[in-house]
Amino acid sequence: MTHADLPDDEPPLVAQLKAIMPELTKSEARIAQWLLLNLASVGMETGASIAAKTGVSEITVSRFLRRIGFRGMAALKEELQTSGVNLQLRGAERYLRLLEGELGTLIRRDAEAILGLGAQIARPEWSAAVDVIDAADEVFVTGFQTVRGLAEDFARRLSIVRGSVRFVAAHDAGLAEWIPSLRRRRERRCLILVDMVPYAREAPTIVGKARELGMDVVVVTDELNTWASTHTPYVFHAATKVGAFLESTGPLATILNLVTHAVAERDPDKARTRLAEWPSVLRDLDLY
Repeated sequence: MTHADLPDDEPPLVAQLKAIMPELTKSEARIAQWLLLNLASVGMETGASIAAKTGVSEITVSRFLRRIGFRGMAALKEELQTSGVNLQLRGAERYLRLLEGELGTLIRRDAEAILGLGAQIARPEWSAAVDVIDAADEVFVTGFQTVRGLAEDFARRLSIVRGSVRFVAAHDAGLAEWIPSLRRRRERRCLILVDMVPYAREAPTIVGKARELGMDVVVVTDELNTWASTHTPYVFHAATKVGAFLESTGPLATILNLVTHAVAERDPDKARTRLAEWPSVLRDLDLY
């Protein structure tokens, strides 16, 4: 395949990075990997932006560039242009020019569905739903069948930025987690349902039970859901029909990421503290 923005032959920098990859530190390897994946976008980057995208310091980026023979970003960009890499293409244009046909069409449709989430986030119910999640003493997350994994991952990620988040599955524990506590103070509880209509026959029943128990309910769902709004005002739709054999979960994953970010932003100092303290919890497990 001949690419419009990358020559058929690898630029010398690509061969150089691949050759030294086994010798690099973890931080240097992150930078090298990012460069290999994003050569055509380097023209729009700075040392600071690459540092932010790779999770290293700007000084580390500068040292790495010197290690591979460049005295800064300007020298790197000059080398890439000399090698025939087009640094002028932007964002989606750069990648979609590389991928035509059916898969390119699906990527475009998925991207349009994700951009369409802006209309959901602009609704006043969005901010109110984030407030409800933030204020809850306990947050339960559930999802079924093909989106269960997505819901479980979201629960884990949300639990990093706020406490007392649990994934629940009616078929696993019979919702024993919902048995009211004996504490005198009435706890505020919230259920977040990740739903895709064709696969979640029990969803209305579980949402109805949550409301009966006094929980607030937030529903993140597809464009075919017509029942959730009868239970809660906090219903947010993502387009999943993009023409692929199965529904796309990309837009659902994106809106769940935005929920996590928005909740963290309600108390960013608290979220940062949790992130800072997390490694000490993991240290003795020697997982990383």
